[in-house]
Amino acid sequence: MKRARAILFTFILSGMLLAACGGKESATAGHHHGAASERYETTASLSEMPKFLSSYTDNTQATYATVGELEDILKEIKCYCGCMDEETGYHDSLHRCFIAESKDGEVKWTDHGAQCGICLTELQDAKRLHDEGKSVDEIKQFIDNKYKGTES
Repeated sequence: MKRARAILFTFILSGMLLAACGGKESATAGHHHGAASERYETTASLSEMPKFLSSYTDNTQATYATVGELEDILKEIKCYCGCMDEETGYHDSLHRCFIAESKDGEVKWTDHGAQCGICLTELQDAKRLHDEGKSVDEIKQFIDNKYKGTES
């Protein structure tokens, strides 16, 4: 009886894992990059976080809070999630994954980065490397080496 329960438990657990980790394509197939898939919010400054972040994890909120400190660096880093559109300039860097535009001190935030694990992880890597004293070129090289080939 114990063996039958163990086997049943194993099958159930395996099924749950397969469902949760099922094909990467199916997880991203419905995700579209662009203005229509993003939520925007304008705040008075980089230090004022958008309210939409309240529906995300503390980790995501803390990661967004580093954008102001790293803004100039993020403008130099390529995003590897597949959002970049060099022809139209819509997404031209990792910076654009978090900030749609800045004008007269106000910041128009986007939740694109909050929805994307690659964007968040790139930003976290940039922050860590910056804190270690790495130059912009060293950070760019690390990001390029780590994420090249992950583009959707």
